[in-house]
Amino acid sequence: MGPTLSILICTINDRIKDVAGMLLPERPDVCYIVSFQYTDTMFLQMVPAILRERPDVEVLPHPSVGLSVNRNAALRACRTALGLIADDDTRFTDSQIDSVIRCFNDHPEVDIACFQAIYADGTPLKDYPTYSFNYRDTPRGYYYCSLEIALRTDTELPLFDARFGLGASFLNCGEEEVFLYHASCAGLNIRYFPIVTATTRQGLTTGARFATDVRVRRSKGAVLYVIHGLIGGYLRLCKTALLQPGHRWQAYRDMLDGMKYILRTE
Repeated sequence: MGPTLSILICTINDRIKDVAGMLLPERPDVCYIVSFQYTDTMFLQMVPAILRERPDVEVLPHPSVGLSVNRNAALRACRTALGLIADDDTRFTDSQIDSVIRCFNDHPEVDIACFQAIYADGTPLKDYPTYSFNYRDTPRGYYYCSLEIALRTDTELPLFDARFGLGASFLNCGEEEVFLYHASCAGLNIRYFPIVTATTRQGLTTGARFATDVRVRRSKGAVLYVIHGLIGGYLRLCKTALLQPGHRWQAYRDMLDGMKYILRTE
């Protein structure tokens, strides 16, 4: 009997060296798929030896950029029943992996599960609800991160939209929200569980940089359009700009640019 869960790791260039630190002791129910983007062939020489030697690790190099492109490559390569999305700075424990597998066993109706992540000192990545809920009942203001997401691979999963995410030309976040929205529209059962399943390095999430990063503001406008349509998205855009403590006009213009970008590229 083969593995049940693949840890889907996305990395680029010299960050491949960080992936070695993610590996747990070998276990029969877990394997690793490392989707390795590179922009120069010199980075191919940086793959740690352990990634080549471990039978439970598959490294997939490809000359490309864009986190959503990377996520899609990892998903296409997944052959196990479950996939757990990860970055090269994500760390797991055996008990966390056990929790993911157990959750899907206990909830066969769930196609995509969203969990919690913490920093190394035990601090939560963000303010998490203490109760479980369906994606359609997501509390106002709550947002999802990729490293919290696990999924069944035998469902008709959407692709990550390559216009969104780190490395994209115009919008550098929002890919998780758009992915989950499209999955929900496709009829997939998505549920949040208040269970810690990952540890990540200290630092602000991309979405928390709204006030300082123009690409984050563009992404916000683009996400509002994708999820709420032209009229609903625009009204929410205006409300979001008005609620900013300063630079309201700049926030409005940048979010509108993101919305226009999606309209041009549909």
